[in-house]
This record gives sequence, structure tokens and C-alpha cells, in this order.
Amino acid sequence: MYKTADWVLRRRPRPRVLKSHESFDARYRRIIYIVRDPRDVAISNYHWEMKLRSIPEGSPIEEFVPRWMDGEFWRRIGSWADHVNSWLATRQGHDSFLLMRYEDLQSNQQRELARVAKFMGLNPDLERISQAIERSSAANMRKMEETQGKKWVATFHTRSDKPFVRKASSGGWRAILPETTVRYMEAHWGPLIKQLGYTLSTEGEKEASEITHASQ
Repeated sequence: MYKTADWVLRRRPRPRVLKSHESFDARYRRIIYIVRDPRDVAISNYHWEMKLRSIPEGSPIEEFVPRWMDGEFWRRIGSWADHVNSWLATRQGHDSFLLMRYEDLQSNQQRELARVAKFMGLNPDLERISQAIERSSAANMRKMEETQGKKWVATFHTRSDKPFVRKASSGGWRAILPETTVRYMEAHWGPLIKQLGYTLSTEGEKEASEITHASQ
């Protein structure tokens, strides 16, 4: 939708499938909303802003995160929390809204894509789902980026020495984000992080402490 003119989109046969980064918009009738742990999103956006040349190479991530959380780099759509809340507050629980977690898509691709197929009124054919998984694998996407990156509207003007498709993993924040940064994020967004089913680092520490205490 960011590349094609609105009048062209309106002429396309329905139903249409659009991929966007937009906050809540009542014009979107049926939504598949993919959310990701914001602690990993922060790292992903950190590298993306360097690829865009918005921040210098090697900028301290602990300085970047508060600015990113404040929505400085995406003023039009707000921060991660603003974005998530805009959809959950208006659509969660509705039959026309499917909430998916990036981490669940990684851990059980067959199951999650079957949910998507049913939501779209399609037959969750295992062969087609397996084909979709293979075509959209991180390895295949990296190969596509190498040959087509200069043609993509999102990347043709960005740094070619930094990949758009990076590790495509989850939980990397535990090894990368400074502890003070994690605590800062959880202090501001903790309730929403938990609402989405993610565990706060402080809860993990508490659980480990209780296990150690019990073993003694």
C-alpha cells in the first residue's frame, strides 16, 4: 500500500490483502495483527534506523531505546505501545480481528498459518502452507534481498552493507540489551508486555530466586 496509489488499489478485485504498519484505522474491516516482543523490536528498529542512516553506526543502544519508545522515529504512527494499544482497545475480541505473536509463528508455523487460512475463509491445505513456509524462510528472504534489494521500495535508498533480513529470531534481547535498558522498558510497558503473554525479566529473576531458595 505504500508503493501503489490509492486509486489503483480501489480498482483491485475484492477481497484485497494489504500489508501495512498503520495504527488503528476503521477502514480496515478484517485484521491479522502480528505483534512481537518489544524488547526484540527495539533491537530490530535500532539496526533499521542505522540502515536508514537516521542514527550513526555504533550508536549506544541504551541511548536509542528511550527515543524509540517515545515515538521519535515513527511520529506518524506512534510508539510500539501506542500502536498495539490502538488495535487492542478497538478490535480485540472481535471476530474480525486475529492477534498473532511473531514468536508463535516461529515456534509452530503450520498451526499459526492454518489459523490465518481459516480466518481468511481458505482451506488450510498442508501442502500450500508448507510451500508458504519455505518461500518465506529467512534464508530465502536473504537471497531475495541480495538480488532484489535495490528494487524494493523500502530498501533501495538504504545502506546496502546492512541487511534488512537479519537473524529473524526471538529472545535476542536477553543477550543484547543492557539490564538498565530492559528495566526501563518494563517499567514503562510492563503491563502491556504481560498482557500479550510475554514474561518480564524481573519475574524470571523472582522465579529463579524462589527455586534456589526452595532447593536450599
